[in-house]
Amino acid sequence: MTTSLLRGLRALELLGGEALGVSEIARRLGVDKAGVSRMLGQLHAEGWVLRTGARYVLGERALSMVATDPASVRRRATRIAERLHESTGLTAVVLRLAGDGARPVAVAGTADFLDPEAPYEHLWSTAGGIALLAQVPDPELDRRLDVTPWPTSSPAAPRDAAAVRELVRAVRAGAPAEERSWTIEGAGCVALPWPVTEPGPPYAVLALGPVGAVDRDAVRRAVRDAVEG
Repeated sequence: MTTSLLRGLRALELLGGEALGVSEIARRLGVDKAGVSRMLGQLHAEGWVLRTGARYVLGERALSMVATDPASVRRRATRIAERLHESTGLTAVVLRLAGDGARPVAVAGTADFLDPEAPYEHLWSTAGGIALLAQVPDPELDRRLDVTPWPTSSPAAPRDAAAVRELVRAVRAGAPAEERSWTIEGAGCVALPWPVTEPGPPYAVLALGPVGAVDRDAVRRAVRDAVEG
């Protein structure tokens, strides 16, 4: 096994415990920052790590090798989904980024339309996906939106990458992501990012149900109450 490979594995091991910057990783590995920066650039390009500001966390490729989400995250996600369902009567879901799609971590309420094994591809066609995309760095967002021809699930869904970027900007500014009949005719959904403190992929909390029953402002308050409660 080469020294560079061992160093890369050690870096992934470090990031499995916390988000770290280049300087701290270099210090712990006992190597120069320039070498660590190049290594992280290669790991990022291959999906092994993800950059969040000045720090790095494990990327989807590394996380896909872990069978489940951390137990603490699953417990919190379950409580949030149950609290949100009880307060709104809507189906409540906690999602996490998984590869090029998303996977449900916790669901409360009717879930016949959710396949827990499905990757939910084409994130831009769901409000939950928009809430997840709002949490990835711009280069990663650009990569995910570089698709030709542009696939849409319905005429109501975002029509192109520019429309998605506009929605992402709104969520980053504090607005919820909202969909009406994007993926399921007559169904509405409101979603917000869930800033989990543990290193890992982005999460989002959402409530969905019949369009007429999904009040944007009421659901937004209920989601925030559930996350903060």
